[in-house]
Amino acid sequence: MHLGVGLLVLITTLLLTDAAAKSDAPSFVVGKGTFLRDGKPFRYISGTSHYWRHHHSDWEDNFNKMRAAGLNAVSTYISWNLHEPEPEQYNFEGNLDIRRYFRLAQKYGLVVILRPGPFIDAEVDMGGLPYWLLRMNMTMKLRSSDPSYTQYVSRWYNKVLPYLKDLTYANGGPIITVQIENEYGSYPACDKVYQNLLKSLVLQNMGPDIVLYTTDGCLDYMMQCGKVDGALTTCDFGAGENAAGNFQTLRKFNVDGPLVNSEFYPGWIDHWGYTWNTVAYQDVVRTMADMWALNASFNIYPIRGGTNFGFVAGANLGNDFQPVTTTYDFDAPLTEAGDPTEKYYAIRNLIGTYWPLPPGPAPVPSAKGAYGKVQLSYAGSLFDNLKALRPEGPIRSAYPLSFEVLEHPYGFVLYRTVVQGRFRDPAKLSIAGIPGFTPGLRDRGIVFVDQKPVGILSRTEQISDMSLFIAPNQTLDILVHNEGRICYGTGINDLKGIVGNVTLDTVVLSDWAMYPLELPNFPDMNPAPLDFDLREKISDIQNRISGFYSGQFSVNQVLDTFLQVSGWQNGYAFINGNNLGRYWPVQGPQQTLFVPAAYLHEGTDNVVELFELEAAPCSLDWTCVVEFVQVPVLNATVPIYPGANEFRKRAKQPWRAKSKQG
Repeated sequence: MHLGVGLLVLITTLLLTDAAAKSDAPSFVVGKGTFLRDGKPFRYISGTSHYWRHHHSDWEDNFNKMRAAGLNAVSTYISWNLHEPEPEQYNFEGNLDIRRYFRLAQKYGLVVILRPGPFIDAEVDMGGLPYWLLRMNMTMKLRSSDPSYTQYVSRWYNKVLPYLKDLTYANGGPIITVQIENEYGSYPACDKVYQNLLKSLVLQNMGPDIVLYTTDGCLDYMMQCGKVDGALTTCDFGAGENAAGNFQTLRKFNVDGPLVNSEFYPGWIDHWGYTWNTVAYQDVVRTMADMWALNASFNIYPIRGGTNFGFVAGANLGNDFQPVTTTYDFDAPLTEAGDPTEKYYAIRNLIGTYWPLPPGPAPVPSAKGAYGKVQLSYAGSLFDNLKALRPEGPIRSAYPLSFEVLEHPYGFVLYRTVVQGRFRDPAKLSIAGIPGFTPGLRDRGIVFVDQKPVGILSRTEQISDMSLFIAPNQTLDILVHNEGRICYGTGINDLKGIVGNVTLDTVVLSDWAMYPLELPNFPDMNPAPLDFDLREKISDIQNRISGFYSGQFSVNQVLDTFLQVSGWQNGYAFINGNNLGRYWPVQGPQQTLFVPAAYLHEGTDNVVELFELEAAPCSLDWTCVVEFVQVPVLNATVPIYPGANEFRKRAKQPWRAKSKQG
């Protein structure tokens, strides 16, 4: 009898202890009209900061400025294409060390809103999908339940999500929510089987305690296709929009859960050749105040945009093909270099009326380096350096092969053939698409005859043919520039290079040698300056139209700075082997490239290099100059051309314009 009572007491004690332990365990769930964090109502004001768009030495500074503004959460995508650049070759180091990124966020008191894609848009190449998917199957139905696609998605999710499982809130980490796909209602597939597969993969790999959500534009048809059973439906809109009206639409699909604007736009995307987008800070804080009054959570997209280093930038497809600028400044509250703006201070002041700000003064802009002008020396043409840029030699084929088939993700491929036979003067050179398939030239082709430039073909300008004179046995070279795969809409299966036939007066040219150029890429774990191994100094001034230029400069104090490339035409810049990205000042609006302090070192042996594609401003060595300045120039004038005004009218309501693209 006494033994039975003792056993009952023991069992009761164990049950109560277990219940107490469970009640003390971290929990984050969806409640009625609010989130519940550890059982208490919770809402967030978050900021998006993409880890790959900032040098990892800047991550803590970003988080510190977010907290100083009163934010309590950070949101980021995971860019699959950077982490798995080739099949089953993974990279989680340096700028891609996402575990460190999330732990630092937690250190600064920020919870994490995770957006693992697999498609993310984010204005990156192919919307974050790896280019090699198109090599595996060019007719693969992306973002669908097509098994030829989902086999790779499943493999990726089964790799990356377990890697982060211990960082979920239930396990003591900062991750509170995980998004299913991304703005899927804007994609016509509307494939519920695919969406539910992603949901199952997240739950299997991260546990049942994670809160799932979806993000779509605040339109009925978008949320209808984008919603997933068991996931919180949220929507996105920008400053100046009707918050009450948008949330009223959201309530049709999110009946009693918390209201969330998952992407609240304080600015907008910029494209080469289009006016720089700005949004008034008054509109930003007014819409924030409206959302707060409606008891909503929201995520400022982005709080700091950062930079599309290397070949990261994607492109949009509106009335024309629109490559995204190297800067991802976005007119965000924190500039590309991370400096607070008037918009930042207005947001901080507003949030300070909602809850206490952290102690300490408001952040101020950091010092910038003005390292002055640097004289560059000509380091040879593309052809002079071809062996160094492609040590393996060419890949040969009867007809041109795409970047994907060549296993070359980004940048440039030189296509070469020797012309046989005699053609008219002038002959018509044409790169046509494949009937019933397209594409043709993607995206920009510089044409050479016997290594002399004779013209440019352009996808943006829809120039796919040109006249030229070429004699028998002369060499035809076409340097094709991949300007970024489409990142949004139905055109994301965006093959690059020459995809089709090259003809002269309708005669198909064959016997091609192709040179994928091995330029420093992003992310590069061990960057080094380009190796210009020329036996003779090239001194013919007339041939200095395009090619490589190099110069050394001194740094007495390592600071962030900006590379000014006035007078140069179009190309890529490298600092100590780090690819800063594309410059194109004649197209605008961006005129300077951001140089993080981490890319520099004290001393006289810093190296700046340009790969100028079209026209250097050099008549002599001493006229080949770039300059390191303290103030960026992002909003210069842009060319006038048909269709520009129509786009700019739509750009005044950019979050609507985006939904119409593709």
